[in-house]
Amino acid sequence: MLRERSNEILASWIVQFERSTIRFRRTTKAATHTAQVANLVESLVIATAINSELRPGSAETRELERSAAFLGAQFASEGATGFDVAALLLELRNVVANVARPEHGATLTRMFEWLTVVALDGFATAGIQSLREKISDQLEVGTPVVELMPKVPAILLVGAPNTSVLDNLLARAWMLAVGTTAPCLIVDCGGLAEVGERNLHKSYEGFLEQVEGSALQVLLSTARRPLREQIAAMTTERNVAFQQFDRLDSAVAHAMERAGYLVRR
Repeated sequence: MLRERSNEILASWIVQFERSTIRFRRTTKAATHTAQVANLVESLVIATAINSELRPGSAETRELERSAAFLGAQFASEGATGFDVAALLLELRNVVANVARPEHGATLTRMFEWLTVVALDGFATAGIQSLREKISDQLEVGTPVVELMPKVPAILLVGAPNTSVLDNLLARAWMLAVGTTAPCLIVDCGGLAEVGERNLHKSYEGFLEQVEGSALQVLLSTARRPLREQIAAMTTERNVAFQQFDRLDSAVAHAMERAGYLVRR
C-alpha cells in the first residue's frame, strides 16, 4: 500500500511540510528534499515487509536510520535548523499515518519519533564537525610561521590544533628555515592549550624525520615542563641540535646571534 501510494504520500508531504507550524526560519524548500523523502518511504516499505513491528535500533530499521542520519547532516550543511529536520519527519509521519491502517498508528508514531531523534543527532554531529573543521582551517592559516628577522624563522603555536594541522604547520616552518638557510628554528609553545601540547608531542616525531641530518638547531621556547622534557628527549635521540628557553625573547636573541647579528641589551 505504501509503495502503491508513494506519489500521493510525497505530494501530501510537500504541502504539509511547506505549511508546517514547527518551522520558523524556513531556510529550505520541500522540493530540495523530495528525493530523500522518497528514499525514506521506500526504506519504510522494505522495513515493514521484513517486520511490521519496526523496532528502533533493529537490523530491519538500519537503512531507515542511516537515511535519517544522512538527512540531518545534509540539513546542517545547508544552514537549516533543527526545526526543519523535525518538521520533515513529523509531517511525513502524519501523512503516512493517514494512509496506513489504524492498528499501525502507534508503531509508526514510535518509529518516526525515533527517526527524528536520529536525524537531529546527525544534524548536531555534522554541525559540530563543520565547526571543528573551520577552527582547524583558521588555526592552520592564522598561526604565525614567519621570519622575525632575516634568517630568524619562528613558528608561534596557539590554541589546540589537531595533529593534521600541526603536521602542516611544522612542515611549513621547516621549509621556511630551509628556504632562508637559517641556522635555527624557533618553536614557541606559549599559546598552546593542553590538548595542543599533546598533539604536538605526536606530530613532532614526523618533523624530526625531516630535520634529522641537517645542521638546523631547534629552539623550543615557553613550553611547560612535561612537554619540554618530551621534546628534548625526542630531539636528542635523533641527534638534532636543540636548546630550550623559558622566554621567547631569549630564544630570538640566541637565533639572531647564530644568524650573525650583533645583539646588545
